[in-house]
Amino acid sequence: MPLYIIIWCLCVIPTSGFSRLTDTKTQNVTLRDEAIATKTDVFKILLNQETLIRMFLVKDVQSLMKDMIEMKEKMTTSNKRLHDAEKEISSLKIDIHSLKTENQRLKEQAVQYQENFKFIDQNFSEIQQNFTSASFGGVQYETTVNEKIKEFENNTSMVLYSIKTEVHNLSVKLLDLNKHTTELNMSVSKMIESKLTEFSVSVNKSVSEINHKLLSSKDFHTQMVYNLSAVENDLTSIRKMISASKTSVSFTVGMTSYSSTWSGDILVFPHVVTNNGNGYNPSTGKFTAPTEGTYVFFVTAKTNLKNNLYLDIVHNDRSKVRTMSYNSASFSTGTNMAVLQLVKGDFVWVRRKAGQSFHSESVPITTFSGFHISNNWLLQT
Repeated sequence: MPLYIIIWCLCVIPTSGFSRLTDTKTQNVTLRDEAIATKTDVFKILLNQETLIRMFLVKDVQSLMKDMIEMKEKMTTSNKRLHDAEKEISSLKIDIHSLKTENQRLKEQAVQYQENFKFIDQNFSEIQQNFTSASFGGVQYETTVNEKIKEFENNTSMVLYSIKTEVHNLSVKLLDLNKHTTELNMSVSKMIESKLTEFSVSVNKSVSEINHKLLSSKDFHTQMVYNLSAVENDLTSIRKMISASKTSVSFTVGMTSYSSTWSGDILVFPHVVTNNGNGYNPSTGKFTAPTEGTYVFFVTAKTNLKNNLYLDIVHNDRSKVRTMSYNSASFSTGTNMAVLQLVKGDFVWVRRKAGQSFHSESVPITTFSGFHISNNWLLQT
């Protein structure tokens, strides 16, 4: 707009520049031509300037349009980024909410776990107290059993000593009886000879008397033979009793390794510590009574880690007592003892009731023991 105003002014202002002092036409024509020529030159210059100005304006407009397009693209990208950021913020808000919920749940679980740990600690303390009391009771019971065994051994020694004394006295009496019998036989023979020599007249009477005495001596001799036979039988029985009392039947066997997958029927203890009398078979896991009497059996079982284990002491396929190792703690121990009356050939072994785990080491921890304490026929005599 200013360019057109300037051009209009240049065209209008010279028309009023005619000289009012001269009235000649020649002067007016010249001035007007000069003015027209001047206006033409100025107009050309202005047109050239306008062209240049328009060119610069076009360039500026194109640059502005380009900048506007770039700004629109940047605004579109910014709007897209803003939209993505809003989506990400919404997702983060959801994640934060879920994390808060999870954190609250974990706090509640932590509180519950703390309460459970307190309860477990209380139970463990009670179990430890019970185990301590049970161990103390087992030690007392073992002490009592050992005292009774010693007392029985002392009584057995006294009985054997008295039997030996009686046998010695009986042997002396038998020797005296044999001597007396020999002397009596010799005196009878001498008496017969003397009577045959001195009393030849009364032969019949003497023979009758001698026959009567011989018959009496034969009865006495028969009775003595019977008594001697009975004494020999008694001596044989006494020898058997002494031999049986001197023969010790006892065993201790154990495991030297552990297992978490054992699922057999009979728990076979392959490691033999003692096996007096060879009653225990380490191949089958069974004890066979070599003689009749009263036997004591004891089993100790420890579980591997936290597992259950139930074992029975079995007499001829009948469960007598049971151990229990519960999974309330790692490596829990179960023990039990049985006093059984056996006859020769009876079987005793350890059978699995439940569980698949036992623990032991190179020095056995899980063990099975037994020993013989008396004979029925020895006590009856």
